[in-house]
Amino acid sequence: MELIISDAKTHLEKSIELNPDFTEAHFQLALLLKDQGQFKAAQRHLERTIDIDVGYIPGRFQLALLLHEQQALDQARKHYLETIDLDSHHAEAHFHLALLLEELEEYSEAKDHLAKATEIDQNYTKAYYRLARLMIDPDDYELARQNYQMAIDIDDSLAEAHYYLGKLVAGGRKINEDGTFVIEPDYDLAKKNFRQTIELDEQNYRAHFNLAKVLATESDNTQAEGHFKQAIGINPGYAKAHFHLALLLIEVGRLMPEETAPQPKQPAGRTKPRKAGK
Repeated sequence: MELIISDAKTHLEKSIELNPDFTEAHFQLALLLKDQGQFKAAQRHLERTIDIDVGYIPGRFQLALLLHEQQALDQARKHYLETIDLDSHHAEAHFHLALLLEELEEYSEAKDHLAKATEIDQNYTKAYYRLARLMIDPDDYELARQNYQMAIDIDDSLAEAHYYLGKLVAGGRKINEDGTFVIEPDYDLAKKNFRQTIELDEQNYRAHFNLAKVLATESDNTQAEGHFKQAIGINPGYAKAHFHLALLLIEVGRLMPEETAPQPKQPAGRTKPRKAGK
């Protein structure tokens, strides 16, 4: 395999030597170099593609991705935006720009680009999921729920979407149509999604923990205890699980009927009556 890649690299370099303005050759060589971890060399060839052709979208987008991975966020942002300027329907550019904006804590703009990505590609699972993750205000409850559900409908194996949908509906913090804040948990849906998370990722201690909390709320103490212990078994250093298991055990202890104290036995036979005056 390494020999084949080496030969491919040699021929790409020869192609560029023969035709220094061969955009596609620079681009393919850049991708190969990136795969080999030669990021600076890859960056030079990607920059060359857009020097040759300022409108070469694949080169500009891949350059943005590479700069993003290298945490050159300002430069990456510039190239994402220029990619979108060249092609406003470039769903991946909108998506990855949104991830960058999240890192910069520019959440409102990030949500706009994620929404645009789902508008362009209505099967963009990760965009629905990331958009839902940013919808943390009670005002956004229904939209967050819808976006998690869209991600799950497209890809039912996305464990994190099940997990965070479970957390959202277990909390139930939302604004009603009349503008009032309410807490209306949907424990059945929460349990369903936590269990689905565990089915997809049995080592997800957070799903065990949150499922246990819901079960404890419903006084299903045996099941709750089991899931708290599974969370601790997976992550012994999970302080919250130890704490909530302790609370549950205290509550269970209080609910248990106290043992009746044994009554003293009466001596066998009849006791002689005491004589008066003695």
